[in-house]
Amino acid sequence: MKKSIMVIALVLVLAVSGSVFAAGIKFDGSLKSNLEWYRDLEGNIETRPSSELRLNFGLDTANEKTRAVVEFGIGDKNSNGLDLELDPSNLSLKKAYIETDGPFWYGGPEATTRFGSLDIDYGPFSVVKGQYGISVSNMNVGPVTLKGFYGIPSEEQRSIKGLRADMFMDNIAAGAVVVHDWDAVHLAVDGAIRPMHDLILGASVATEFDLTEEAEAADEGEGEGEAEEAGALRYILAVGAQYQVMDNLSVRGGYKVISEDWQPEYLADKAPRAADDRGQNWIHEGERRNSGFYVNIATNQAGIQLTADYDQIFDEAVLTAATDVEGYKVNVETVMAVGGEEGIKTESADLGIEKAFAVIDGLDVTANYNGKWTPASGLVHTVGAKTKLGLLPAIDGLEVNSEVTVSDTETIGYAVGASFNAPNGIGVSIKHVGGAFADESIQTGTTAKAGISVKF
Repeated sequence: MKKSIMVIALVLVLAVSGSVFAAGIKFDGSLKSNLEWYRDLEGNIETRPSSELRLNFGLDTANEKTRAVVEFGIGDKNSNGLDLELDPSNLSLKKAYIETDGPFWYGGPEATTRFGSLDIDYGPFSVVKGQYGISVSNMNVGPVTLKGFYGIPSEEQRSIKGLRADMFMDNIAAGAVVVHDWDAVHLAVDGAIRPMHDLILGASVATEFDLTEEAEAADEGEGEGEAEEAGALRYILAVGAQYQVMDNLSVRGGYKVISEDWQPEYLADKAPRAADDRGQNWIHEGERRNSGFYVNIATNQAGIQLTADYDQIFDEAVLTAATDVEGYKVNVETVMAVGGEEGIKTESADLGIEKAFAVIDGLDVTANYNGKWTPASGLVHTVGAKTKLGLLPAIDGLEVNSEVTVSDTETIGYAVGASFNAPNGIGVSIKHVGGAFADESIQTGTTAKAGISVKF
């Protein structure tokens, strides 16, 4: 219902806008279709087709500060192959909004205002999804930048509203967020200061005040102690520091704590890459302490990058070394359990070596070796190679790869594969995995894939 309302509102606004008649309409999207075929070593065959459609309509009005966007797509990946009939049961509205830049009054501060689908990301503890309403962002009032939103209530949920304020001054940055969703008030504060050129201090805290628990406790006439327990403060706190001791040596550390069996209601999703982690990933982990110190030391000595990490939250220490010696990329990593009943013990040790070299003109091969030791599997060796063929014009760009994994004389596994992007845009690949592996999660058999993706 709310999506229909947003589309109708969008159409009405565009219809009454005089600038629409001079507008430039933009249309783009993508269509993906894939077919995967798998055969295990016993001869059982499984076929997995899928398809996905995305359509975007954009409109730039004669007023350069106003724009509109509508995005449609298949709600879920279709398991029946290329079956993309654009009927109401198949096509769903993903996003629709009108956005404009400018002040709310003459001489006022500039701001970006959006009506429709909202993208609310006010920090790692304040990501609000699936809202339709109005938002204001990029409003600068002196040293303070303001942004806020109001989500229109619907049959599925009541209104949610929030505000974030950021202040930036010389060597100081601070921000605060408040989100009110009727059931609770969610607060988050973060900041950083640079008291010295090479020293940065930072902290963040998030908490919530549950309005329903306190009200229910009062209505049920619970005792004072029980009421206090029901309304107990839940929070997360992280403080840290980073110091550049010298050009080739840096140290950082801090302390983190979170209330037991709790996480922020609007916590950001776990980042797939460590570089994208804004401080939320450790909260998603199930096996951890609720508080602890962490420290990291990184240095570069004679071309070798050395790092040492210790995290009390996970009772874990990681030592790594990486270098490049005449084209040989060498990486060593040791993970140790620290603080358990058995004291310090090694959980895993990993050695990786990679080298790219030219066999003949037009044929470059990248070879690699990996040796990994764990208490459960012992030492496992993996040797592999990959190349992209450019010798035959008909299959220029064909990539082939292979690797052999050896745990012991009776546990030897292998994998060979190839992939090719044809001139007609179809991508095909095949991979065969056989033998025996110490890692029982590795799936043996043959997998072939073919797919095409087009953007327009």
